[in-house]
Amino acid sequence: MTSKVAVVTYAIIAINSFVFLQGLSNPEAYNQLILNYGLVPEQIMQGKNILSLVTSMFLHADIIHLAMNMFFLLISGDAVERELGNARFLGLYFACGIIAGLFHAYLNSASAIPTIGASGAIFGVLAAFAILFPFRWLLKLFGFIPIPMPAIIFVFITILLETAYVSTGTVDSVAHAAHVGGFLSGIFLTLLFIPRKRSDDESKQKTSANQVHRKNT
Repeated sequence: MTSKVAVVTYAIIAINSFVFLQGLSNPEAYNQLILNYGLVPEQIMQGKNILSLVTSMFLHADIIHLAMNMFFLLISGDAVERELGNARFLGLYFACGIIAGLFHAYLNSASAIPTIGASGAIFGVLAAFAILFPFRWLLKLFGFIPIPMPAIIFVFITILLETAYVSTGTVDSVAHAAHVGGFLSGIFLTLLFIPRKRSDDESKQKTSANQVHRKNT
């Protein structure tokens, strides 16, 4: 059930990059796209524009926003997808992104400001990476200074900061609630997928062993 090529990770990066580059050619149309397909908490809580829970994940504010998200998706998504398999990773990514959006909408239910970006889904992938590969190294950015640290410490520090932002009501144009929602859903789904993956791997090994036995007999 594991995958040799992380096709979903690279496809998501390609789609996000394509959408943003298309927006550069027509900024006014891109701004309208954000207004129409960005996640507006007020609308979500009223049951309107539900599709924006998905479409908002493919829109980014600027090149730095896009580059940071795609960088962290690349360094964590590749390994997680190879470990879980394409289908499970795809489910993990979109489920974390949608739950992150719902979590953000719930905690900011009166907001009419569009929220965009894939960071909620990516926080879910980072949570999965920390569970599957706790002692692999990641780069934690403090400002623009990268500090290498084990994945488990990286995620612990990151989610601690994000939770502090949410609990103190910090408003800095960053959807911290979505980060926390994506992270928590990433933990839950990864712990759910691991036993199923092991069961599938064992079944696959038994099937292969039976086939070898038939050939030998």
